[in-house]
Amino acid sequence: MYVNGGKVLQGYSVGILKFAGKKFAMPPGDVGNPTSYPFPVLIREIPDVSTNPSPPVIMPDGTFSELVRNCIAAAQEMEADGVRSIAMWCGFFSLIQPILAKHVSVPILSSPLIMLPVIHQMMPPEKSIAVVVASEKLLTAEYFDAINAKRDERIVIVGMDDAPVFNSFCMGGPETGYEFDDFGAELCELMDTQIAKHPEIGAIMLECTSLPPFAARIGAHTGLPVYDFIACVEWMHRAVVPKTYDGYI
Repeated sequence: MYVNGGKVLQGYSVGILKFAGKKFAMPPGDVGNPTSYPFPVLIREIPDVSTNPSPPVIMPDGTFSELVRNCIAAAQEMEADGVRSIAMWCGFFSLIQPILAKHVSVPILSSPLIMLPVIHQMMPPEKSIAVVVASEKLLTAEYFDAINAKRDERIVIVGMDDAPVFNSFCMGGPETGYEFDDFGAELCELMDTQIAKHPEIGAIMLECTSLPPFAARIGAHTGLPVYDFIACVEWMHRAVVPKTYDGYI
């Protein structure tokens, strides 16, 4: 068997592009923790990008904002080095999904929000999806429109804008650590409140890429299916590295 090289990096089916300079805790399950995956991943910071994109992404002169240009360059560099697919480390990158997809030739997943249209198709039409987001006030309709989802269509936004544990380390909070069980309890409390208000909720989707460590706890607590970005990245991995099967018939 002839094996070919030609790339600086080999053996990476997925590359993760993350904010620069973030030092808060990323336990297993966090998209930024390499042990979250059952395969090797390459994690790189995006130079000079420490926050998510926000509208507008195209300047008055028709060029992309500096942040968008930096994201494109980081994705292209990953592809050139040999990574076979790319994921971003924040759900708010959905805003530039179409832009990133046009500038690389490997699969790229900007956000767990990209799953919303598919999840809707899997559910009864009378059911809604609870989307747990880092900030309801910041996640405007543009972030949904960019990935062909509708914010007002069978979606209940569960914002963590006032969640004390989450905001102690994320969204500008000063802490680098948090009490794991307290954060899990905080998320379950948020879900209890929203399910009481919206009994039509039939599934939960975790937008924030710090939340997959708590997917199992939320699922056990609510009894509802929970979708997170780790599962989505694994799905992308299976596309670029299809599974081979051994068995009998």
